[in-house]
Amino acid sequence: MLKFDWYTEEPIDFEHKNYVLLSYLQEIDGSYSKKKLSPYLLHTESLVFEMRKFLIVERDFRQNFPQKIIGFTFNEGIKQEEFEIEPTLKEIIEIVDYSIPLLEGKVKMGYLLLKKYPQILF
Repeated sequence: MLKFDWYTEEPIDFEHKNYVLLSYLQEIDGSYSKKKLSPYLLHTESLVFEMRKFLIVERDFRQNFPQKIIGFTFNEGIKQEEFEIEPTLKEIIEIVDYSIPLLEGKVKMGYLLLKKYPQILF
């Protein structure tokens, strides 16, 4: 099972996280092929929720604080410059943006299986 913050754990590397994600997706496929949805369906749905929440908080933060103060003088007032997103944060955002649709696909598949075979939740 993936931790809810798996995308922020070291190493922060897109290729590495892709392998971690693909391994998790294979676990889900194996469980679904045995017609066993629990615990993967709800866990994956929660993962997607947490990842979406991360993106919303990060984007809200950048929108609310688009510039950083670099100085102040009485003549010129506040001097500001645009925030640059740290490379590590850019990598995390890329990982999350890539992962959400793949995980959502497994959630949809799980609910389709549940609808077709309601007895297979456990």
